Amino acid sequence: MPELPPSAYPALFEHTRDGVLVLDATLRVVAVNRAAEALLGPREVLLGLQVDHILPGWVPPQAGSAPQETQWDGTAAHSLRVLSIPQSDGIRVLLLRGTDAHQEAEATLRQQKEFFEAVVCHSPVAIVTISRAFEVLTWNPAAETLFGYTPQEALGRNILKLVANADGIRPEAEETSREVLRKDRVHVVTRRVRKDGTVVDVELRALPVMVGGRSLGFIAIYHDITDLQRARQAAEDANQAKSLFLATVSHEIRTPMNAIIGMAGLLMDTALTPEQRDFASTIRQSGDALLGLLNDMLDFSKIEAGRVELEQKPFDLRQCVESVLDLLAMRASEKSLDLGYHVTDETPVNVVGDSARLRQVLLNLVGNAVKFTERGGVSISVDTPRKPLAPTGTFELHFAVQDTGLGISESARSGLFQPFNQLDESVSRRFGGTGLGLAISKRLVEAMGGRLWMESEGVPGRGATFHFTFQAREAPRSAESLRPDSLKLQGRRVLVVDDNAINRKLLGRQLSAWGMDIVEVGSGADALTRLESGARFDLAILDHRMPLMDGPSLAAHIRQQRDARELPLLLLTSFDQRDAQPHGMFTAVLPRPVKASQLHDALMTCLAQDLISAKPPPGPALATRERSVFNARPGDQMPLRILLVEDNPTNQKLALLVLDRLGYPADTASNGREGLHSLERARYDVVLMDVQMPEMDGLETTRQLRTTVPAADQPWVIAMTANAMTADRRECLDAGMDDFLSKPIRVEELISALRRAWERLPRPPGARPAAHLQEVPRVGTPRIRGLEPSALERLWQSLDGQVERMLPELIDTALESMPRLMDDARTALVEGELENLARAAHTLKSNAAYFGAARLESLCWDIEQRADARVPEALNGLGPLVAQCQEALEESRQLLEQLKGTLVPRATG
Repeated sequence: MPELPPSAYPALFEHTRDGVLVLDATLRVVAVNRAAEALLGPREVLLGLQVDHILPGWVPPQAGSAPQETQWDGTAAHSLRVLSIPQSDGIRVLLLRGTDAHQEAEATLRQQKEFFEAVVCHSPVAIVTISRAFEVLTWNPAAETLFGYTPQEALGRNILKLVANADGIRPEAEETSREVLRKDRVHVVTRRVRKDGTVVDVELRALPVMVGGRSLGFIAIYHDITDLQRARQAAEDANQAKSLFLATVSHEIRTPMNAIIGMAGLLMDTALTPEQRDFASTIRQSGDALLGLLNDMLDFSKIEAGRVELEQKPFDLRQCVESVLDLLAMRASEKSLDLGYHVTDETPVNVVGDSARLRQVLLNLVGNAVKFTERGGVSISVDTPRKPLAPTGTFELHFAVQDTGLGISESARSGLFQPFNQLDESVSRRFGGTGLGLAISKRLVEAMGGRLWMESEGVPGRGATFHFTFQAREAPRSAESLRPDSLKLQGRRVLVVDDNAINRKLLGRQLSAWGMDIVEVGSGADALTRLESGARFDLAILDHRMPLMDGPSLAAHIRQQRDARELPLLLLTSFDQRDAQPHGMFTAVLPRPVKASQLHDALMTCLAQDLISAKPPPGPALATRERSVFNARPGDQMPLRILLVEDNPTNQKLALLVLDRLGYPADTASNGREGLHSLERARYDVVLMDVQMPEMDGLETTRQLRTTVPAADQPWVIAMTANAMTADRRECLDAGMDDFLSKPIRVEELISALRRAWERLPRPPGARPAAHLQEVPRVGTPRIRGLEPSALERLWQSLDGQVERMLPELIDTALESMPRLMDDARTALVEGELENLARAAHTLKSNAAYFGAARLESLCWDIEQRADARVPEALNGLGPLVAQCQEALEESRQLLEQLKGTLVPRATG
């Protein structure tokens, strides 16, 4: 090795990391480097001092030629290791190295090493370090416990050969190893093999071991999840048991429900009075609601995962709210409570959303309000707090359910929306219930993108108000929802007499929305004072139940001053009192809760002065036959020979009645064996097969008929089962069935299933295909060439058996208003007012659609679209269109006169 040049020594001396002191023969400091300055102080102070002044207590080693190292402890916080190197002429070089930082660093590293070794040693999880060649480097006690190998057996061996040495596990383990090399990490749930050959479920997480930026290997952590897997399997077994239990319960509930809903449907197809039809309709709606709840209960994904699947279908918001009030009307009437609702004008009535979920929430909230309210009433209000939230037309609808009941104290509110929570034990004993309703409602509202909250002063009598919001899109309005006669109500002056301020408010909002002028009073005495002062009204609406002077008593006083022609009276009463009113006292009587459509019709009746006479009121309403799916007889167009295999006598009777109404006289068998005997004796096109039957169930029966009946005679098998889960459907199809109907069976679904059977069954050459089933209109609906039959059907249905009374008034109103609208359109065209032209065309189009005047409706639609463009060029060509519209209006006038003439024989007969 070449020697350093002399010039290098000063630099080496100055910049060495150790401190250097050079002593002369008298032990006086003659040279100091930078490191020594850092240890002992400034150089200019150190130079010339005796070494014992700088290192007190340090004793130079004995004379000799070899370097000697000694320890110098100056202070508790400062000590040095001193290496004495003798030179010639008695000169010494002292190398100084601080020992405090070095020792501290070594101690820290030693403590850290011991700490991590203890963590790994005592960890309950198996921790193994491996090289990049997958050789085991370390093996902690938990790994020995998990896999059974001692460290001596494991160290140095390939980890795959050690714990993945089974044919069913090795391929996956090798793939995991390749993934570790590609990604430097892996996290999987897998299986590994113990020393004794048993397999263990583990969660494996592998991470790289990095030293100096290089990956030297991996740390593999194995977590024994055998107990977790056992618990998971137990949970799956419990879920399967619950599934079987709920399927059984479903079958047992659906069997009687099949009869309830089916028989209610058949009952509604008979001649009924409006009151009887209302009862039957409520039974059917209640059955449908119960069926919906049952279907929800059977959906395990919702129950176990907390997910709620929401439908997105158009529905009428008013009808949804009214159906809730219908179901609770009797309960409220028994407690003499008022029920009411109001939907603001700004709120879209036709919306897209989940009407069933909304009805479920409202039923719970209104049902609770009725339950906890002893006097007063319950009201629902619906509004739209702000404009659409997005360009897609999504609205936030706000509902408020207000009652005058017990109220809710501050202390009881914390757990209000928790499952199984009741306000207190006295509430549970007095009112019953599980305490689940509000918790379920809250989850449903949140699933619909809203929130649910409550306001209450906690004072009995002031009650509580439950608010909730949800998001929905506005749906296009259907023609049948448009009323052509609202102008008849505008400007009419109405006296509203009701002691309940909430009722007055709700009724006033609705009447104001129709443009009526409202005067409200809170008692019969106030009403008489108004009338005796000479105030003129077109109509008075009286509440039945009022203190001091009730509705009938007030009506008797009014009739002494004014007859029915001068002041029509409309009574709002409870459901059970609607028929117990004196004849000739009231022009109309409505039960609470009042529906907007019923109120509108009653107002039209009261204000139609030409229909009011001194004659006594009409007798009991005649029974009428409603529009029905049974009016269509698919059996006439799709003849099928049907065998019904059903063991339940009630279900068998119901199915036979339904099939007979549809034009299908069917044969029956009470179980699978009888069904097979019937198939041996005769050929059938369709077999309606119940699934659960004694002796031989529907699945086994289907399997056997698929093997015993000749291929040319094979029937179309439709399963009928009360088990409505997806697995049940799959089981039926796997058994050889062709279609599936869930009980309770809806007539519409049965017709669709029979149509599918007709379309798929082989037919002899020349057999006609199935024609599109046109639903035959109910008895009494006329056919007028030029008016759409479907529109007349909707009109007949909407009038609810009151065609003879209401339709002439509607036609007269249309014949009066439509020419005015035509005049408005012509004027707007001349003046170039496109907005006014579009408005007139829109209203005229709605009136035409109401009666099915298709040509007039189409022309008005065209005019409206062009005028809505709001550009001057749109005026081009509108003149001829408006002229054609005038011609179509004249044709429609004649058609409406003809329609009105069809009612004369029944009206006078």
